[in-house]
Amino acid sequence: MRNRRSFVPALAGVLVGFGVMAGPAAAQLTGNVKSVDPAANRLVVTQTGTGMEQTIAVSAQAMVVTRDGKTLMLKDLRKGDGLSITFVGGVASKIVAEQGRLVGTVRSADADARRLVIREPAAQGEEGTGRDATLTIDDRTTIATPDGKSLKLGDLREGDGVSIAHAGDLAREITVSVKPEELSGIVKSVGADLKTFVVTQSGTNKAFTLSVTPSTVIETNDAKSLKFEELKEGDGVGVAHVSGVAQKIVVAVKPRR
Repeated sequence: MRNRRSFVPALAGVLVGFGVMAGPAAAQLTGNVKSVDPAANRLVVTQTGTGMEQTIAVSAQAMVVTRDGKTLMLKDLRKGDGLSITFVGGVASKIVAEQGRLVGTVRSADADARRLVIREPAAQGEEGTGRDATLTIDDRTTIATPDGKSLKLGDLREGDGVSIAHAGDLAREITVSVKPEELSGIVKSVGADLKTFVVTQSGTNKAFTLSVTPSTVIETNDAKSLKFEELKEGDGVGVAHVSGVAQKIVVAVKPRR
């Protein structure tokens, strides 16, 4: 027994002599991204529980992944993303990201390239960055309105409001608040069922048939509420609509003579 015990420190001495020692213990931190500096390999993280801000040095060889294993780059991380960070020697060696959402407006949607470009809110304090973000779409990406109506990428238009759950540059779920189209002209006719009306567009003289729903707002240009049955042939109107369904109808009040 004496000989065996004396062997342990002797072996440790040999390992030290050859530079072979156990590596430093790994440490963990969880929090949310406040800012990212890819050029400097650095993150600022708000620590979970304490709310303290901590500047994190990231190893150039660090693994950055989503919780389901998709590989990311440091530049893919965004403000608000949840992180679980593993450190070795005070430097982040692994980052697991639980990404949040991007909110903004559509700048372009390319169905062939399966690419969407959005503009985030203009920078003002903590409200946003004002930069463009390019996202890709795959077969599992869902696109829908807040009321659950499914859309295709080609249905999106410049100016549509979007809230996007993503992993890196891959959009997983897109919720779209469709920007209404605008039409102005003269009422040509009102349907007997009081559910549709026809407008002759100013400038083009094209006739457009539009429908109304119980949620359609109808008012005069001086903000007086109207009922749909009060709409008459010859009234001047401005209509905000989505795919032919009127969201708001503003009726021009004829000036008194």
